[in-house]
Amino acid sequence: MNFYGMRELSNNTKSVMSTVAENGSAIITDNGKPTALVIGVTEDSFEMALAMVQQMRARKAFEELRKQALTDFPNGLTEEEIEAEIQAARKEK
Repeated sequence: MNFYGMRELSNNTKSVMSTVAENGSAIITDNGKPTALVIGVTEDSFEMALAMVQQMRARKAFEELRKQALTDFPNGLTEEEIEAEIQAARKEK
């Protein structure tokens, strides 16, 4: 996996993107910290890659909610608050 700083990406975009096309991906860093994952795609693989990224993001969000729920469980919602949340969600539909 190749790592590129923001400055290198800015100054050598074409070279970085050529490397991504050859190797499949690269990590972009900002002040040495990973900030982005660049994934090479083709016209044929674009929709599948996008769907996979969206699925991964949804799973990550779900896991964060799950962790928070486990942390908050002892002080969690009352039955009335749960029912109010359910009713509010149903009204939004």
